Amino acid sequence: MNIPIDWFIMSYQEYLYDLFFEISSQERHKILLSLKNEAFNLTKLSQQSGLNLPETRRHISRLMEVDLVERNPDGRYSLTHFGLRVLEIVEEIAFFSHHKDYFLTHSVDYLPREFQVKLRDLSNSEFHDNILNFIRKIEIVIKEAEKEVFLLVDQFPLNHLSIIMKAIERGVNFKIIEPKNRVLNPDIEALAPQESLALDHMKFTPLVKQRMMDEVNILLIASEKESVVAFPSMEGDYDYKGFRTLDGISLAWCRDLFQYYWQKSSDRIGVTKVSEFQEEPHIDLNKSRERIVVIGRERPEYDVQALQDAVDLYDEVVLRGKFNLGTSNITIKRSIILRGEGRTKDIPDTKVYKQGWDFPFISQEFLFMIRGDSIDVSIENIHFENFNGTCIGTRQGNSLAIRKNRITLVSGLGRGLSMGKWGDHVVGITVGGDTLHGGFPGGIMVEDNYLDFALSYVRGGFITVDGSERAPEYRPDLLNHEAPICLGMNICRNSGKVVVRNNIVKNMNSKGIYVFDNRETSDIQIHNNMIYSEVFGAYAYNSRMAGVGIFVHSAWSEPRRGAKVEVLDNKIFCEKINYCGIAVHGPAIYSDGAGKLGKCIIKDNEIELSNGLYGIQIRKSDNTEILENKITGKVYYALQVNGSKNRGKIKLGANSNIFSNNDMDHLEIKPSDDYSDKHVDNYTFTGSEGKSSTAHIWLNNNSKENFVKILPDETFIDQGTANKVHRE
Repeated sequence: MNIPIDWFIMSYQEYLYDLFFEISSQERHKILLSLKNEAFNLTKLSQQSGLNLPETRRHISRLMEVDLVERNPDGRYSLTHFGLRVLEIVEEIAFFSHHKDYFLTHSVDYLPREFQVKLRDLSNSEFHDNILNFIRKIEIVIKEAEKEVFLLVDQFPLNHLSIIMKAIERGVNFKIIEPKNRVLNPDIEALAPQESLALDHMKFTPLVKQRMMDEVNILLIASEKESVVAFPSMEGDYDYKGFRTLDGISLAWCRDLFQYYWQKSSDRIGVTKVSEFQEEPHIDLNKSRERIVVIGRERPEYDVQALQDAVDLYDEVVLRGKFNLGTSNITIKRSIILRGEGRTKDIPDTKVYKQGWDFPFISQEFLFMIRGDSIDVSIENIHFENFNGTCIGTRQGNSLAIRKNRITLVSGLGRGLSMGKWGDHVVGITVGGDTLHGGFPGGIMVEDNYLDFALSYVRGGFITVDGSERAPEYRPDLLNHEAPICLGMNICRNSGKVVVRNNIVKNMNSKGIYVFDNRETSDIQIHNNMIYSEVFGAYAYNSRMAGVGIFVHSAWSEPRRGAKVEVLDNKIFCEKINYCGIAVHGPAIYSDGAGKLGKCIIKDNEIELSNGLYGIQIRKSDNTEILENKITGKVYYALQVNGSKNRGKIKLGANSNIFSNNDMDHLEIKPSDDYSDKHVDNYTFTGSEGKSSTAHIWLNNNSKENFVKILPDETFIDQGTANKVHRE
């Protein structure tokens, strides 16, 4: 229905024109502006407006007559609610009036109505009608951003691509809205290779979120500090003339407008948030978690940055597909749940690997490093299938869970950190702290993982081509990289509780699980693991033992004492020559502060050695309880208790250990042979005049007050002091 114009005029003339007349006065407008944010009495208002008292009183009276101003009970004057609304309209008119030439040629018709009526919020903006100057202002917004940048653009600003990438490298988050019909193809042939690569990177890093709209009718670039905004010409084009905003009100208008469009836009990229996940996280961070899915592309130039950005920014990161990290490492510095998506036949579907490094290398390398103040980290359900040095390493944090992962190598050869004569060290998982900070006081859980460093039996199981590794005297040439030193798990420098359970550790030719240098406050539990080796041992650190299934050491590289260690219900199977099932050692370093374990319990373990050296070895350690274990196969000694002479104030005897109720019914003690006869040294073998002696139990001459309970037909050699043997 068309309403006649005369009707409007007749309806409004009683109030409208009087109102226009009253606010058309510069003095009365100044008074309205003075009262916008604060009430004043007449004297103060006179000072604020620069008018004398009579003039101020007269203007106030006229404003009160049209209900723009009211007098409060305390004698002060303030704007009425009606007056405040009218003043806002006046400010909007003033803004358009001030920039009349611009708005004669530029349209704001496409803006939502609620933003059109609040254009006055841009009143304190700087206007720039020089194109180059306006473009420089855009660059400043991006260059000086520290947290985030919003881009609402008619087409992607390729001319600013380099500064956008630098901002991403600084950790700045980007939200970008483009029109659907102008979304740039990242593989467009016209782009330079580095530009195409940068655009692809933007698509796959969670620092950048991109959306699309049917049309974009405003140019807006905003950060947490400032923004620039430009409106289209009447023909719908952009001439890069517009406004730069710095004050809070202007910035809020820009950010609110962007969020309005963001809610109405649709997703564009393949890195998406997930609202739910079937399995509850192993570590509850006790807070709402923002989740993200990152999709692997098997190209390091994309995968590395996407994965690093994800762990830097999100509380839960779900990995999908395969990730090639090249030669790069990922560092976790904040609390996070990192998990792979999917599992087929109990093997994680998500794969992460490295590729392309030069060997040998002497710097410590990790695939994942965990290091942050008081952080809680969980890594779950990922298949790590190639790496150099250490797969998962830790330095500092509060709590840690590593569960249901698979860590495999075709062979450890060419994968290890070169340590001269000590060989090339390859490690699956190292959990614990650094020297200064200690371990994770909130606790560590390592469970249900599978590790195998010799998937290729031919490459991992045989070192030489002539079979000489079968000879007892053979030692691989570690200095010349003939064999790696493969360690499944290092449990070291911890101060709290560590639980290692239900893991499968295969083909570690040095140590399956190695516990060392933990602090007196630590409680280490090694429970229900299976350790299996079908490869020849590395004889690491000039040891006579080819390798050890589980090795517990009080102090190896740092002067430590204490720690409680439980080794319970594990199964250890080693096929090759000269392995040891379980070893417990006191200090190998004799500096001040070095000492023995506080307590070690070895109970209910099953050890099978096809051609072993020792079933269980206790060396320079006290108070170890060896109870109800089953030892089968062939060994020279089922139990060796071996002390050394004291070094100054450091006690190195093997005292007060208990060996009781262990099952050796199906164990064969190997008789003396050429190899054992050549190594009678009261350390590896006992005997005299070049003739060795083997037995079920051997306590050497630096042992004292140990208790041994054995069957009548089990052999026993006691060279120590006050040891007790009980035969059933």
